[in-house]
Parts: sequence; structure tokens; C-alpha cells
Amino acid sequence: MGAPLPAPEEVRAEFDRLLAQDAEAAVAYLHDLGASSGYLDEAAVARTIRWTAASPYGELEITINRSKPEKDPRAIAAAAARGAAADAPTGPSVPRCDLCWENEGFPGAPGRPAKPGLRIAAIELGGERWGLQFSPYAYFDEHCIALSAEHRPMRIDAPCLERLLDFADLFPFYFIGSNANLPIVGGSILSHDHFQGGRHVFPLMKAPVEREVALAGLPQVGCGVVRWPASALRLASHDRAALAHAATRILEAWQRFSFEPCGIVAHDADGPHNTLNPIVHREGALYVMHLVLRNNRADDAQPWGVFHPGAQLHHLKKENIGLIEIMGLAILPPRLARELPAVERELAKAARAGRTPQEAEALLLEREATAPHAAWAVSVLARRAAELACEDARAEAIGPVLREEVGGAFARILACTGVFKCDASGRAGWDAFIKKLG
Repeated sequence: MGAPLPAPEEVRAEFDRLLAQDAEAAVAYLHDLGASSGYLDEAAVARTIRWTAASPYGELEITINRSKPEKDPRAIAAAAARGAAADAPTGPSVPRCDLCWENEGFPGAPGRPAKPGLRIAAIELGGERWGLQFSPYAYFDEHCIALSAEHRPMRIDAPCLERLLDFADLFPFYFIGSNANLPIVGGSILSHDHFQGGRHVFPLMKAPVEREVALAGLPQVGCGVVRWPASALRLASHDRAALAHAATRILEAWQRFSFEPCGIVAHDADGPHNTLNPIVHREGALYVMHLVLRNNRADDAQPWGVFHPGAQLHHLKKENIGLIEIMGLAILPPRLARELPAVERELAKAARAGRTPQEAEALLLEREATAPHAAWAVSVLARRAAELACEDARAEAIGPVLREEVGGAFARILACTGVFKCDASGRAGWDAFIKKLG
């Protein structure tokens, strides 16, 4: 680790002093502490591979994060099903989960990483004590985490929406949002209530509204369906209380909504299925809230989730599609930093040699790094052989063709999450849901 840090209570006191004067200075102080201590590994963040890709929904952001381990969504769901007991400490001073405040300065234990450089500032959200820290994975600038002081499961409800708005008032230069609270569509940690935020404008925030929605009794709140592959509503108002009221109305209507033509079932023997990702940012005095509608139902035909990417896309992304990705920033697993250049080289050789897709597939299947991508790769070869033959396939390169194709695959992944698809059934589903909003 790097430079020694002040004690946690000293950090909290200094953060409070700065926050009373200038919120930007307060978060800069906390971020600088994490960087100087080595907790925020800026060298690892710099190794993240990033590019943008055009899509029918605007420019998407693609990253291969080399420091974040890949998780299986079934393991996440199993941990959530076990509940709080699964997070029981293995010793008297072992944190219950990776987000608990007890991680601050934790020396490490089996199954729990050491975090000697972590410091958490105290903030108040919804009249409760919450913490603010910065993420060591840093998916974007100043990627922060707000976490409840209490170890409790995530909930998406009216108090959650108020806490998000409180955060936006405290730090109007950051966006803030919540992962969904259910397996399959939720984040990687469902057992500890928390939000993610930071200094970033996501593709979802730039997408246009394609359909205005009037909310009865709330003329001061603009509402519309966003032109986006996931099913999203955008609310905007200068009146915070009215915005919160509108968002709560939409949340409660969605929690009860079923529409079988789209495969939407709100509740069955497995429990509730409808939830959402709420995301807030400020544009001066204007509050903007995105509500992305999510459903976590699974069935025999789609065991990974009716609204989760199917197995044909798992070579690129198997994990839950969480808050950050639903806004258009792909967080792809570190293995792709090795696998995609290998695919690139094999496709370039196949294109130059004039191999058939069948011949190329046989060669791709022979190698561990390329085998998972074989079916997808040969479809790319069949469509874009001439371009691939001209690519400079260097050892570490992911060329323009594969970058575009990965971007297209990410757009399809996002479309899988959409509860209302861009088709006749999806339009009918939107109509039926909007009627419920009154």
C-alpha cells in the first residue's frame, strides 16, 4: 500500500469540515486519500481497455475491466437466497460482507480481502447514517459507493428514492443510482443496501425521449419513454417533491403490473419479479430521474432469466446486467483482454487464406482462448471477411471490426433486458402500463 492514512474518525471529521464549505473539496479529499494509500489502484484502472461503438440507440461505451473478477449470476442468486445468514462473520471482527463499514482498515481473513487503505466518510440520506467511499474498480471518473451504515438487504421503495434525491442535493455534480434488489437483474451484492455514483454522463442520459407520458395531477413533472433498448422512463422536474411522488407512483404500478404477451409476471410462487433501477442526476436546479423497468422471472426455456441475455451471448457477458451497464457502459470480464485479440488474429488469418466459415470454426474450437467465441466469430467472418483480411492483427490488438461487433453484441444484450421490446407486443405493453399510471 502507499502513504499512511489518518484514523477513520479523523478522516470523517475533516470530510465533514470540508463538506460544510464545499462538497467538491470534500469528495476530492476523500478520493485523494484513497489514491495516495493505494486503495484506489490507478495503475490497474489505467489498464482498462475502453472504446465506443455506434448503435441504433446512440454511442455505447465498452470496457474490459482487468481488475474486476467475473461472477456467475447463479452464485449471486444463491447468496441472495441464503440471506443475511450467508454473510455471517467467520470471526469476531470479520465484516459480514464486502460493503460493511467494518472493512475500513480490515487486515484480511479467509474469504475477505484486506482493505487497509479504505476510508469511509459519513453522510446522511433519508435521515439515516450512510457512508461514502470510492470504488477500487473505478468504472468511470470518481466512481463512488454510498452504503448504509446498517447491514441490511437492498430495497427499491419510496424511501430509497428519497435517499437518492438527498444524495443528489448533497453532491449535485455526481449522478447516483441503485442496482435492482432482485437476483438476475440485481448487482453482485444484494445483502447490503447501497448506491453507486460518480462524475459521468452515460449514454442513457443522452438518449432522446420518443414518447411523452402525461401523469395525472403532476403537470410539473415531465415524463417520457426513452429511446433505449432497456425499457426506461425519464422524469424531470424542478419540484423535487413532485418528482418523488411521480417516481413512487410508477414504482408501485410497476410492482403490480403483469402483461403476458411480453412475458411479464409481477408475482408468482417464486415471489415478486418486478423491480427497477432508479438513477438520479441534477442539471442545475432540474432533477432528472431515470427509472429502468426490470423483471427477474426465469422459466425452463430461459433458465438464465426471461430478460437476461441467453447462452449465445455468454461468451462475452454472463454476469447480471446491473446499474452501470443498463445505462450503456459495458463492463466486460478481464478474460476478454486475452481472448478477443486471439480471435482477431485467427479471423484475420482465415480471411487472408480464404477459409470457409466451417474451416475457421474448426480451428477456433481447437484453442482454449478462442473456442468460447467460435460460433460468433465465424458469423463475423462470413459477413466481414474483406475487412478482416485488411486488419493489422497484432498480438494485443482488438481491431475495428471486432470492436464494432462487440458493441453490436452489447446492444443486443441490453435489448434482452427490455421488458417491452421494440415490436408490436412491446408497444402494446407500454400502452397497457402507461394506462396504469393515471
